[in-house]
Amino acid sequence: MPIALAAGLRTPPAEPVEVGPVDDAERLELGAPAPEQRGEPSGVPASSTVVSAAAAAPGAVGSGFAVAAGKTKVEVFGVPRVTSAGKEVVFGRAEARDLFALLAVSRDGMPTEGIVETLWPGDYERGARRLESAVREVNQAMRHATGCATGVRFVVKSGERRLLPPASFDVDFWRFDEACKLVSTAVDEATRVSALYEVLALYRGPLLAGRDDLWVVPVRQAAQRHTVNAAERLAELVRADDPGRAVDVLQLAVERIDPYNELLWCRLMTVQAEVGGHLAVRRSFELMRERLVEIDAVPSVQVRQLYERLLR
Repeated sequence: MPIALAAGLRTPPAEPVEVGPVDDAERLELGAPAPEQRGEPSGVPASSTVVSAAAAAPGAVGSGFAVAAGKTKVEVFGVPRVTSAGKEVVFGRAEARDLFALLAVSRDGMPTEGIVETLWPGDYERGARRLESAVREVNQAMRHATGCATGVRFVVKSGERRLLPPASFDVDFWRFDEACKLVSTAVDEATRVSALYEVLALYRGPLLAGRDDLWVVPVRQAAQRHTVNAAERLAELVRADDPGRAVDVLQLAVERIDPYNELLWCRLMTVQAEVGGHLAVRRSFELMRERLVEIDAVPSVQVRQLYERLLR
């Protein structure tokens, strides 16, 4: 799709919505880590070797990722969930849930002042007490779930920072972040493609779905942008050798990542047209129109023009 056309497309809404289930991804053989920012060079088309490497990448999509042995599994994509030895861990008080969610998306932790200002702004003294109460509850709940001794801490201090120790937790967002970085630093296309698959496998829905905290919104939007970028990049890499797989990637993107993004829909319809799928192009356009109705919008003029050209 021409870059110039993208400038006229509607900007996606600020707040992503919860979309399709994880099973939507099963048509892809998803694998390993992460996305490049839009606007960076698209690179050369993937070779058959690269496409084969991607298809062979390991990838149980089910719950997003397989937890490392001996660690508590933390999922923050989609509805947040903490699981230890197959059993869900529940934090009774809102303060504990808030603290755990914040630290789960802050791998290096946060200073006490930053935590208080983020979660309970305006009253540092009271907020500091709430923080200590939240730390105690997280530690108690985790000790109970894991059977650890009283002295074991699951929220630790490192200098002035509080954090979740990587030795105890495996967090999907941490893996997602690593995957995103790998896409930008990979020295070969096979590694990059595998990383892109990992991003798509880990993104099971909006970050911390169901939470409306102000601090969540920018982190959620950034994660969604990275995942959209990953889908676009991956589709472009596999498109030359396997346009059908590119279609699958883009369908996954509009179904599960950003259903209101006109640029994604246009990329999907363009590839569908390339493989002779005029019926699929019509179906995609109608689905896009249905999604836009949900936000009281209609396809832009540029999208309609592209649609008409694709059907000629």
